Amino acid sequence: MKYKNRCEGWIRKGGAFTLGPVEWTQCENESIVMIKFKQGDEDVTTLPACKGCWQRCIDSNDIKILSAKPIV
Repeated sequence: MKYKNRCEGWIRKGGAFTLGPVEWTQCENESIVMIKFKQGDEDVTTLPACKGCWQRCIDSNDIKILSAKPIV
């Protein structure tokens, strides 16, 4: 499947309180914003994100959003 601006978010499924192994899958939504962020001890990164993944970044305690610019 081709994506014009695919979201670069990764979604975790399974693990601690569910049965089965942890599985990570890339989000399949179209991105609407470029997010510049810092996560933990990693370097500053800029990636495209959809509305749902952007909200997960906002809700995360480990991610500090430095800027968010709409994709036009």
